[in-house]
Amino acid sequence: MNKKGGVKLSRMRLLYYGLGILISCFLLWISFSEGKRLHFLEIEIMPAKQDFAVNIGANSKDVDIFAAEKGVHAAIYYTGKLDEQQMRLTIGGNIKGKTSDSTPIHLLLFGLDNTDNWQWEMLSSVGVTSIHFSQGEMTNIRMYLYLYVVAIFGILSVFLLFRNNGENRSYAKESLLEFMDDPENQAAFEAGKRWFLIHDRRRYWNRCLILFFACGSGFYMFQEYLYKWVILKSLDYIGIVFILTLVILGLGGTLKIYWAKMYMEVLTKENRPLTAAVAFLMEAAYGPYRHQSYFKKQVHNAAVGLSRAGRYVQALKLADYGWKGVQEKKLMQLAHSNLCYVCFMGLGRLEDAEAEYSYQKQLVKKYPGLKRMGEAILLLSEIRKAYIEQKFGQVEAYVNVYCDRYPDSYRRLPLMPIQMKVYEQAGEMEKAKYIRGNLLSYSPENIAVRQAMEHGPCTYVESPGFLKDKTGFVCRIVLTGVLGIYMVLFGILMLMEPHHWETSKTITYEETKAEEHIQQTTAAEKAEDEQMETEISETEGEPTFQASNTQAPGFEMDLPKEWNSLAVRNEFKGGCSYHQKKSYDLIGDGVLFYIQAYSDCSYVNLPDYHIWGYDGPYVYVMSEPTDVTFYTEDNAIMEEYNKMHNEISQIQDTFRIQSDTAKYDGSEFVFPNSSDSLLQEPDLWNLSASQLRIAKNEIYARHGRRFADEELQRYFNQCSWYEGMIDPREFEENVLNETERFNIRLIDAQQKKME
Repeated sequence: MNKKGGVKLSRMRLLYYGLGILISCFLLWISFSEGKRLHFLEIEIMPAKQDFAVNIGANSKDVDIFAAEKGVHAAIYYTGKLDEQQMRLTIGGNIKGKTSDSTPIHLLLFGLDNTDNWQWEMLSSVGVTSIHFSQGEMTNIRMYLYLYVVAIFGILSVFLLFRNNGENRSYAKESLLEFMDDPENQAAFEAGKRWFLIHDRRRYWNRCLILFFACGSGFYMFQEYLYKWVILKSLDYIGIVFILTLVILGLGGTLKIYWAKMYMEVLTKENRPLTAAVAFLMEAAYGPYRHQSYFKKQVHNAAVGLSRAGRYVQALKLADYGWKGVQEKKLMQLAHSNLCYVCFMGLGRLEDAEAEYSYQKQLVKKYPGLKRMGEAILLLSEIRKAYIEQKFGQVEAYVNVYCDRYPDSYRRLPLMPIQMKVYEQAGEMEKAKYIRGNLLSYSPENIAVRQAMEHGPCTYVESPGFLKDKTGFVCRIVLTGVLGIYMVLFGILMLMEPHHWETSKTITYEETKAEEHIQQTTAAEKAEDEQMETEISETEGEPTFQASNTQAPGFEMDLPKEWNSLAVRNEFKGGCSYHQKKSYDLIGDGVLFYIQAYSDCSYVNLPDYHIWGYDGPYVYVMSEPTDVTFYTEDNAIMEEYNKMHNEISQIQDTFRIQSDTAKYDGSEFVFPNSSDSLLQEPDLWNLSASQLRIAKNEIYARHGRRFADEELQRYFNQCSWYEGMIDPREFEENVLNETERFNIRLIDAQQKKME
């Protein structure tokens, strides 16, 4: 610090402001890159089957478009990009649970560009009985980003403009210059300045991390979810991101509170009042505060440090700066009055001290919220008052009570000279000598220590960890690590997922016809079938396999909370069943559904089943009863059973197989495990010709084979698991295992029987 009142502050401040400017420029670039109009198409679909697809066209180029479900009962698996005028694209979906004729599905499509006359076109659909749609737009989307950028630049500009200005800051700087002019204060001044700069650097490091996280997560939520959140009123995963943001911001706030307490260490742990006064004046002059109360708190703490060092006149002058008396907060009034009382006692102004003592008692009596702090202050004042009146017995009793309540050295230090005098008056010289030795182990910045130095040398040694903060260092490492992991995940999402301002790599499907099922075998289909039949030798016998000792992986699912008292679970080999408790207790039945792991393919003959997942040869099948299983003579039981039955679809959403290789798209297969488990003839008896054809060709499709037949190719294009990359003429049969070869021959034989 020079005579002009300047001090070289941490460069971390520049990083903080620079980061804010960088983020603002990035948002400004995004606002120019994005379109200014948001066009949306809301569709209401009445599905006829579990899987459906809708073809949409639009009249704009290079426009990102995505679909979002409005309900919670359908899964949408499409993200596409229009790159030519009137481009046809398919939005696919899968209904979770049973299809209901009275339950529509709502979709919302978005396009963002500068097109004034945007036109949507409904081309065709599959698995849908009716479609209703309406289109609209939101203009001036850029304006929201502009306002955000202007707000950030405006706030940063104001902070930079008024950072070192203002009457309060000028007064704090003048006080620092006065303090620095005294040669005896040089060591304390340098220590206090270093203490301030260390905490200032830590504070801005924390702010940089929090700013980076808050802006990054906020921008991600805006880009990914804001339109859906505002228009659809659906939180989706935004709640997770929001909660994570609050956790990190909360951690940052906790560190801020911790560092604020650590700033008091020079007054509490180290008991270096002059060093503390400099640190607090530095905070008042150069700290990042923007409100008057914070300035007053720092100035008050600096005045407390001066009073403990015996600089009573300077302490009173500093404490009275800008003081508004009864207009101040009550807690601040009490602290200020106690400071004045200590200074008046030190200056021998006993009448003024008595007035402050009476005022303190009135405050504590009138405002119960001040009781905890007031009791300590009043007790300390009683001790000083009794000591002046030479009531040493009363002093000793009060001191013992005070030390029991407040055993820390910071509170006991002002009492040590009084204790020492009391013991000397009582003739207990050993106790007095012990108190004196203890007092001389503290910093000579305290007036009590300097007075005790008349009787012996000071043994104070600065703590090696005075300017270190191991706990804060660990907290900063944890915060940096957590934010680092978050930013890596955020970067992966930004690079791998499609975004509005970059080209998304997606598959554009060809237009499909509005048919509910793939048609029965045509001439083209027969040609495809004949080609496959010649690819595997008929002379191959049934494969032989070694018996496996492995068991199906376990599974887990979350039941609705109310089921805890309403349902009964029965375990059996390979699965379990759930029953309505009331019906189960009355008639021993009341089954709601079964869930069982099959290692073969016999589940296909169940009357009413749904595939919830599979893992290699094991298929996890949920089946429901086909007749009445509940107690029918009580309407309340019947209504409860129906309500529980309708909640099965919610349970499916939570179903998970305890295996890292498990998959949950089994509803898109006829036999999800036909590559790992042998089929039996009874497994094929109840299948139609179309289902047999799909069952056979899905074995080839798993290996990426494409198909010459357009209808067959179109069917597998709609399957989320399908990645057709190999031309039929280039497909090599040696990629099929023995199980797959056997199953294909068995399906071929069944197809010939049906001809």
